Amino acid sequence: MEKENTSEVEAFRDMLALQGKLFLIRGDLPANKVELQFEGVLNGVSVVWHACVRTIEEYSLHNPVSDDPEQYINIEVVNERYKLEVGLNVSQIDLSVLESTIIMIRKYKRLRLGYHEYGVRSKTE
Repeated sequence: MEKENTSEVEAFRDMLALQGKLFLIRGDLPANKVELQFEGVLNGVSVVWHACVRTIEEYSLHNPVSDDPEQYINIEVVNERYKLEVGLNVSQIDLSVLESTIIMIRKYKRLRLGYHEYGVRSKTE
């Protein structure tokens, strides 16, 4: 899988270079939910993240949440695709929020598979 992943990462880098972009966004900004792709690292291996960044409000429309929901990150590998979902306590997802989220994911060295919550809502508003 690592060899296949390397070729996917290289192809993605080439595509970004041709388009003059640092990441790909599906849809328009600002939004409550944004799908995007960007390069990152998981367990020391370069990957292409197939990501979804959404507001906690948008998440709560489709999922049960507590009165004081936490932000979260969920990482899965599905059919050799690296899927990343991040729920943030922001009113909307704009370019600044996306760029900050990408930087956070790229800098965090202890990313691991699974669902992880952090920062209760009342502490992040």
